Amino acid sequence: MTGTLPDDAPFYKWPDEPMGWALKVHLVLCFIAYVVILPVGLVMEMAGHQYQWLAQLSGAGVAFLGIVFGWVHGHLGNVYARYGWFMLSLLVQQTATNLGLTLGAVPRNKKLQLFYRMVGALQLVYTYVGMLLGGIRFLNLCSQGHLGQCVSHFARGSALIIGAVCILVCMRVFGAVIVELRRPLELYLSIIMMLVGAIGTFTEHNFFQTSNTDSWSHKDLQHTLIGVSWFAGGLLGVLMTCRSHPRSRNPIPSLIFIATGIAMITHQQDLVMASHTHFLFGAALVCLGLSTIAEITLLAAGFVKDHDQPALFQFVPVFFMCASGMFLMGSNRDMVLFLINSHIDVATYALILLSFCFVIMFYFYVLVDLYFALAGPQSAKYRALEQHMDRRSTSSQTSTLNHSESHSSLASAAFV
Repeated sequence: MTGTLPDDAPFYKWPDEPMGWALKVHLVLCFIAYVVILPVGLVMEMAGHQYQWLAQLSGAGVAFLGIVFGWVHGHLGNVYARYGWFMLSLLVQQTATNLGLTLGAVPRNKKLQLFYRMVGALQLVYTYVGMLLGGIRFLNLCSQGHLGQCVSHFARGSALIIGAVCILVCMRVFGAVIVELRRPLELYLSIIMMLVGAIGTFTEHNFFQTSNTDSWSHKDLQHTLIGVSWFAGGLLGVLMTCRSHPRSRNPIPSLIFIATGIAMITHQQDLVMASHTHFLFGAALVCLGLSTIAEITLLAAGFVKDHDQPALFQFVPVFFMCASGMFLMGSNRDMVLFLINSHIDVATYALILLSFCFVIMFYFYVLVDLYFALAGPQSAKYRALEQHMDRRSTSSQTSTLNHSESHSSLASAAFV
């Protein structure tokens, strides 16, 4: 049922060495600091809350204590430990900037404040990367000569997840159509697809080979042609949306998702489990493409106005984009061998990854709710827009009524 396992398959299993107490304390403290306190501090900064500095200082203290316990655990030569030094330097820089702005040691200006906010927002991405590196290190993934394949899956899957989070936040903050982007959402998706396709075209197989001994496999052909289709489709999407209004959404990226999903559904692997995980990825891509086309149809039909709160159906494509990224990351070769050795079937694995998707969407939904609670009522901008439209409608009706009354008076005078 699993196919012929490679020689290095027994290496991918749950670690025999138990997790030490120092590592457990490190994980708990870093989770509290980087997932709870510091993101809340970032939201407070975005909302202009006066006690934002308190959240920053407390989060920095807890994070530093967690890093210290990571040093106590040892094993400082791996990638995860080295990445911790980068996170520590970023934390020191962010905290120093916050203290300088709070205490007045440096002049408060918009550029410095924008820099501080950008560092805080990027820290969410760096925290996510740190979580990935920690999981990869703990499960001994990407360490047996398949680094390129592992990086490819995790990088592209992470891009889909980060894109889904960005769309979720923008829809809730700016409205259903995201007019602030000035162009349709598909323009930015098409640009990313074009770049990813160009890279995939020349990296999935050694395109510049000088020897004829390196033969092409069916996987090389499929991945390379997927890169070609993404580049060509992305180029077409850019051409069609570069001058369009944000409401003029485009189906080209959705068609690319559907075509890629169908290719992944029929993508045969040497292991049955690998074929199943690729099927999950392909099915999620097809659902993403179809649900996005349905969303475009609803927007084109005028069911959702420009600055309306996003309709509930608009969160469906966001979820499937996140699920596509999660399934893509989870279908790398090392993870598949780990599933086989751990006797985890594909249905259980799919439920685990989908649970992660729900947690991610819940987390950022709560952060946006917190922002609205600190900055003002959630629908303040929408209510203001509705009141403005009501006033325009009332004034228009009044002018129409006065205009008709004046016509009636003139007609009566003429008759008399």
